[in-house]
Amino acid sequence: MPTPAQSTKVMLFNNANRVGKHRTLAEIEKRKAAAEKMARAEVKLKIPAFLKNRACDPALKIWKEVTKEGLEIGLFDNVDSRVLADWCRYQALLEEELARSFPDNKKIDRLGKLALSYAEKLGLTPTARARLVVKQANNKEEDETLDVMMA
Repeated sequence: MPTPAQSTKVMLFNNANRVGKHRTLAEIEKRKAAAEKMARAEVKLKIPAFLKNRACDPALKIWKEVTKEGLEIGLFDNVDSRVLADWCRYQALLEEELARSFPDNKKIDRLGKLALSYAEKLGLTPTARARLVVKQANNKEEDETLDVMMA
């Protein structure tokens, strides 16, 4: 089974404490550079029209909370707004179902899985964010190899 993706902070901590997989400083620097490259310019997300309906007020509240925090770390872009809105809607439906006095377990399970899969796609989980950084670091390494081969 492959090693789960980790942020550079975790990797440095593990190296200092001699825990986990050993990574060279060059590998860690590549990962740091890829993480810094992911930082985006200021983004203003537009709220999709369907979230402005009165029926979607709980989802709109979740949207505002998540976008505030996500924009602070540069996690979202304008292209993410529709998927993020869908995640907010599923999260609101899940919270609504959990608040019922007799919740439907099948519905809770289905909504929970949907919300988690959307969260993974959006990079809302720590593992997903670390995976994005790993992908960028590996792409940079491949580009450098291709440049050397072409020269």
